[in-house]
This record gives sequence, structure tokens and C-alpha cells, in this order.
Amino acid sequence: MTDFTPVPLILDSTVLHELARGEIGTISLIQGYDADGQPMVVSALAITRALVDTHTEEAADAMHGLTSLEYVTVAPLRDTEQAELLAEVVATTGLEAYEAHTAAIADISFCPILTMDATRWVDASTHLDEPLHIIEIRDPEG
Repeated sequence: MTDFTPVPLILDSTVLHELARGEIGTISLIQGYDADGQPMVVSALAITRALVDTHTEEAADAMHGLTSLEYVTVAPLRDTEQAELLAEVVATTGLEAYEAHTAAIADISFCPILTMDATRWVDASTHLDEPLHIIEIRDPEG
């Protein structure tokens, strides 16, 4: 047995949207990560965005299922200091607040963002002090 703990992955709203839609490949990937002990972090604001986009009972169930996984942590907007940091990331990058929250979590923790679309993070990454680390999920058949 080893004491190694993998670096957490920050799930962005594109991944959450796929989960909310019930996309089996994405669900299996995230469940596999959890079974392997891969820590994952999800912005509470990104969850909100996924629910606004899908707005179904099934989507809400999917988000509840995600956040009940053993290795998933929900990152809230905890206090005024975090709100101030979020506002700075929004102003600096031009991202919407829900994506800026994901970027701020990744930026402060030096953890990679797991996304369905890496291009959406390129411009924002250039406006931060350190570039964001991005991992894109690709369709093996696409």
C-alpha cells in the first residue's frame, strides 16, 4: 500500500453538463476515477450552471449523485475574501462567474481542470499569473 495521493482534478461546467445530460461515457469516467481514489473538486457555482442549463429532475439527481461520490469535494464560495478573489478573476479573465470560480480554484490549488473543451480556457489562462493546466476529455471515436 502506498501513501500516494493523486493531484485533484477540477471538473468544469462542460463535464458537469455531460453528467447532467446522462452521458454514459462521462459518467463511467468519473465513477472510474472515484473507484480509483482520484480526488475531484467541483465548484458549487459550476453545479448551479449545469442545473440552469439542463433544468430537469434527472440533472439534479445526477449532481446529487456526483457530489455523493467518496472522492468528490464541492468547493463553495466561502467568504468575502473568496468573493473578492472571484471578482478579480472575473475582471481579469472575462469569464462568467461560474467558470471564473472553477479557474480560481484551479489557479490557487495548482490543480488541472478537466474539461470537454480545452479551447474555452486558453484565453483566460493567459490573463492569470500562472497558466491553467487543462486536461481535455476526448471522444475516442470522434
